[in-house]
Amino acid sequence: METEWLRTFMVAAQTENFRETAEKRFITQSTVTKHIQHLERALQTALFDRQGKQVVLNRSGAYFYQQTQKMLATLDEGLQNMESFLQGYTSKLTIGVAPQIANSTLPTIIKEFQHRKPTIQVVIELLKSNEIGEAVYTGAVDIGLSKLTSTRELHTVILAQEPLQLIAPIAKKELDAMALLQQETLLTHEYAPYWQEVQQVLQQFTSYQTMHINQTEVIKNFVKHGLGIAFLPKSVIEADYQQHLLHRYAVAEFAHIKSNTYALTKYTSVDFDAFLKVCNAVYEVNGDV
Repeated sequence: METEWLRTFMVAAQTENFRETAEKRFITQSTVTKHIQHLERALQTALFDRQGKQVVLNRSGAYFYQQTQKMLATLDEGLQNMESFLQGYTSKLTIGVAPQIANSTLPTIIKEFQHRKPTIQVVIELLKSNEIGEAVYTGAVDIGLSKLTSTRELHTVILAQEPLQLIAPIAKKELDAMALLQQETLLTHEYAPYWQEVQQVLQQFTSYQTMHINQTEVIKNFVKHGLGIAFLPKSVIEADYQQHLLHRYAVAEFAHIKSNTYALTKYTSVDFDAFLKVCNAVYEVNGDV
């Protein structure tokens, strides 16, 4: 029984159409037919009911579909592990990361981690912060880098407590922060854990306008184009500030508000400890601990 027969059967079972299967598998329709016939001969049972030119997955086919899913998943995992082994990797870490972290400190963390631990293969999964805890708990990822804690029983480490900074377009850098807050639209990420604290401080201002945007990178882009101002963690804006793409202010009234970054895991391990050391080193260099 050949693997290609099984892969062809999987697509055919899903589509119940040999022509469509051929297109998706990049083979001829006659090859699809041969693969299915070879399988049925090996299993000594029909997998499809033929109704003229139509094929319909039958009871035996439905059962074999479930078994084939498991077989191919095991095979593919084994092949991936073998490929990793041949590339010199001895273990794998899957890391679930919030976009805000992925777009700021993560590249530095991964670069340093790969330098220190070249035999550990790293896989990155981008997830929302409110999804990361569950992904860690269920084992979908080994480690979570999140802006939120989790309600699950997880090992949680605070990596950073960053100050918020007000960012504005370069063209308006001559204005002071108080003037900007009263004149410009404040772009907000309403799912950010620090937003409620920001709102409490904003109540002292007579009037201010807001626009809700749920992506940090979009917020920064809007600010660059002169569409408003925003409060964001220091690490998120550092690169843009250094490149003179944004202007930033440390506003005393908001100095007590911090943006926390957490590392989450269900099980501690040598690999987790090694990754944690790198995270701590990166955030210490950035002055965010």
